Amino acid sequence: MSVLNKDYVITADGSTDSHNIPLSIDYMFYVVGDLGGGLLSLEASPDNGVNWFTVESVGVPARLIRYLVSGEKVRLTLEGASNPNITTGIRQ
Repeated sequence: MSVLNKDYVITADGSTDSHNIPLSIDYMFYVVGDLGGGLLSLEASPDNGVNWFTVESVGVPARLIRYLVSGEKVRLTLEGASNPNITTGIRQ
């Protein structure tokens, strides 16, 4: 059984690297710290990163559980932030 456990420190707008979803189950998405007025989005791609759609977006510290599908790719994208300092991640 595969496990997805990725953590990041984000200090500027942009996207993290993408990762494959190993199992179709619930995943935890969390963000703590100062988002600098920005919006952090959990994004998924069903076509190997060609097209991305937003699963969930947060503008404040949060912890959410979302169902993700095996074979998708996921990434985190921060937009509209000024001097953010965020610890975030996706965990199975």
